[in-house]
Amino acid sequence: MTAPALPSPVRGALTGRYLGSAAGRSALWPENPDQHRLHAVREGLEDRFLTRPFFLQKEEVDLLERDLNGVVDLLFSLPERLFDGDPHAFASAVGLRPEQARIALRPPVREPGRIGRADLYHDGTGFRLLEFNLSSALGGLETAELNRLLLEDPKLADFATEEGLAFPDSLGAVARLIRETADNAGHDGGTLRVALMDWHTGYPKTEPEIRVLARLLGEHGIEAVPCHTGQVREADGRILADGRPVDLVYRFFTLGELTADSASSARADELLDAFTRCDVPVLSPLSTSLYSNKRALAMLWDDRCLSTYDATERALVERLLPWTRELRPGPALVRGERTDLIAYCERNRSRLVLKPSHGLGGVGTVLGRGVSDGEWSDALNRASEGRYIVQELVTPQPEYCPDPETNGLSPWIVNWGAFLVGRRYAGAFLRGLPADRADVISYDNKAHAGCAFQATGA
Repeated sequence: MTAPALPSPVRGALTGRYLGSAAGRSALWPENPDQHRLHAVREGLEDRFLTRPFFLQKEEVDLLERDLNGVVDLLFSLPERLFDGDPHAFASAVGLRPEQARIALRPPVREPGRIGRADLYHDGTGFRLLEFNLSSALGGLETAELNRLLLEDPKLADFATEEGLAFPDSLGAVARLIRETADNAGHDGGTLRVALMDWHTGYPKTEPEIRVLARLLGEHGIEAVPCHTGQVREADGRILADGRPVDLVYRFFTLGELTADSASSARADELLDAFTRCDVPVLSPLSTSLYSNKRALAMLWDDRCLSTYDATERALVERLLPWTRELRPGPALVRGERTDLIAYCERNRSRLVLKPSHGLGGVGTVLGRGVSDGEWSDALNRASEGRYIVQELVTPQPEYCPDPETNGLSPWIVNWGAFLVGRRYAGAFLRGLPADRADVISYDNKAHAGCAFQATGA
C-alpha cells in the first residue's frame, strides 16, 4: 500500500516518520489482540479507538513534567499566597459550601497527595493547560494496556524499536504511590491490601472499570478490593471492605457525593471517623477537591496572585495556562489593562469559552465562536450569577490519523490527559474527535481513546 501523502504541518518529526512508515499507512490494530488486555481497555476506555498512537520527544516530556509540577506547586501555595494560610477561606473562595469545606478539610492534611490528570491541547508551539483534575478519581489509568495492545502489531513494534520508543505505566506509578503512602502510614511491609472504593450510588456504573484496575494492581503485587462505601464496616480496630481488612483506601468517591444531602454528609462523617480511628490513609484526600476546582486555576491569573510571582512563575503561567478568570461583574485586569470583565467578554466572544467552575465532560461549556452575539450575552449573564470561569480559547493544531474509509489521512483534534503521579509524568490518556466536530472532546460526545509513546533518547 502506498503511504498517504503527508499534510503540512505535521506536529513533530517523529510523527512525520511514523506516518511515512509501514505502521502509519493504515489504521493500526493487532490481528489477534490479547483478550485480557482487550477486555481491560474496553472496560476502562470504552470501545472507540484512535487509528494510531501519538508521540512525544524526550525534551517535550521533560518540559511537561516540570510545567505540571510547577502548576501544582502554585495551586498548593494559593492558601498562603492569597488567604493568609486559612484553608477555610480558600475553600469558600473556590465555591465550597461550609459543610463541604468542613468535610474536605478533615482530618487536616499538610499537603494533598500529588496525583492527577492535566487536560491539555497542543497549539503547534507547545502544550496549553485547559484544566487539572487533582484527584485519585481518574479515568484512563488503564491506558498503558492500550500501548501494550498496539505493540502486538509487528509494524508498530518494529517502528518503536527503531526509534527507541517507550511509555510510562500510569497504573504502575499509582501502585508505587500507594505503597509509599501506606509505608508512610506505618504499613508493616507485608501484603498490602487496598480498597478501591466508590460511593454506593455511583458504584454500579464504575464497578467494571474498578474491577479491571484491581486485577491490574494485582500484577504489581497489591491486593485490591473493589467495593463501595456501603460495604465498609469497622471491627477490632480494622477497616473491613467487603469483609476484608484493608490498609489503605483508594478514593473514587467525590466530595459532591459525600455532601449531596444531610444523610450523605452524616455517612461521610462516619466513614472519615472510622478511617481516622483505624489509621487507614485515604488516597487522595478530599482536600484535593479544593485544587481541582477551576476557580483555583483561575486564581493563578488573579491580579493579587500575579503580583506575588517571581519571573519564573509568571513565565510559566503566561506560557502554559490560557488567560482564565472567574466570571463576575466588575473590573478586572486583562492583558495589563483594567476593564469591565463582562464588557470585555462580550467584545471578544470568538476568542473565549465559558466553563462551569466544577464539572466533568464539558457539560455546561459554551464556546463563544459557536453562538450568536445575543446567545453569548445571555450565557454571560446567566454565568455571572453562578460559578463559572471564562478562559481564552485555545486553538489546537490538528493531528492527522489514517482514515480507513478514504485510505488517506484526516485531521483530528486530540485532548492530552497527562498523568502526574508523585512528581513524575506518568503517561497520557488521549481522547480525540474529527476536527469538524471537536468543540468539546468528551466521551459523551463519542470521543475515541488513544495512547502516547515517547522517545527515550535526546
